[in-house]
Amino acid sequence: MTPRPDFIAGNTRLRARLPALLGAFSYDQLAGVSREAVAERLAATTYRSYLNRNQVGDRPLLEAVGRRLRDLLSGVRGLYTGTAGTAVGVLLARHDLQDVLALLRGARTGQPTAVRLAAVLGVGALDQRTAADIAAAPDGATAVLRLTTHRLPDPLTARALPAAWEHYELHGDPDEFETTIAAAAIDGWTDRLEYVGQAARPILELVRAECDRANLLAVLRDPALDTPRLLPTGLVPESALLAARRGDPQPAVAVRPSWRQPLERHLRDEDLAALEWDLDVAVWRQAVRGVRRGDPLGADIPVGYVLAAECEARTVRLLLAGLAPAYDGRDLHIR
Repeated sequence: MTPRPDFIAGNTRLRARLPALLGAFSYDQLAGVSREAVAERLAATTYRSYLNRNQVGDRPLLEAVGRRLRDLLSGVRGLYTGTAGTAVGVLLARHDLQDVLALLRGARTGQPTAVRLAAVLGVGALDQRTAADIAAAPDGATAVLRLTTHRLPDPLTARALPAAWEHYELHGDPDEFETTIAAAAIDGWTDRLEYVGQAARPILELVRAECDRANLLAVLRDPALDTPRLLPTGLVPESALLAARRGDPQPAVAVRPSWRQPLERHLRDEDLAALEWDLDVAVWRQAVRGVRRGDPLGADIPVGYVLAAECEARTVRLLLAGLAPAYDGRDLHIR
């Protein structure tokens, strides 16, 4: 029997970091104003140390958001040891997967090394030095070889990379290639979290929710009758996803009640970007509830902290672009 993971020390330290995140008042100050005003008001928040008054324009501002997110997430894994660390490591492994996919995408399409590196967050197992080595690969095959050598994004997924690349070279389907890699990683995360047990359930629920969200969006984006390649199923079966595409959201809503309003709005407006945002907000709200009301001795605290940091970065980026949908910031306020 696996001993109960010890989240107490790490949770105590993460709780102490919560005040550094933007709160409802800050979001209210940033909403509904110009990009220039957003940048100016960010300088009055904890973003001040990331902003250089001598650098203006979108790129420096977006780079500042990325640096802050990296700082917020770096070291989270190190706050937890043993099986608790194994569970929390999955939260950051989500970024390792996205980093690896970005590096492979850049190698496949011949993007400049600097562009590939700019897409890497580097807060988990993939550090900046290793990312630089992989980003310098002259082609996709070499990038796969280097990732396999470094056993990234994790040993299990690294073993699946060569076969996935060989299949891609035969069929040339980048979506299938990336989904195959992601599915291998997610299967490994699920095994780790199930091994840890009940205390890791909030992280497992997050992984399943993100799989369901990605699968729903993939099905709705593809107007063809054939089902696109999907990630491992969370709670929503393929049949419910296909029913949603046909205009019947009820089977999906039956297992994910928080999807009701987002899907009804999508059926009315057919706005996939708005649906994606609404689904993200539903996940973020669940994380907020976990911090406020969840088990203080379990994984609710790291889930809430990591998602709050991710939510902040994405929201600020959208505000800078003038694209942030309206929402009640108090619902995502975790302090």
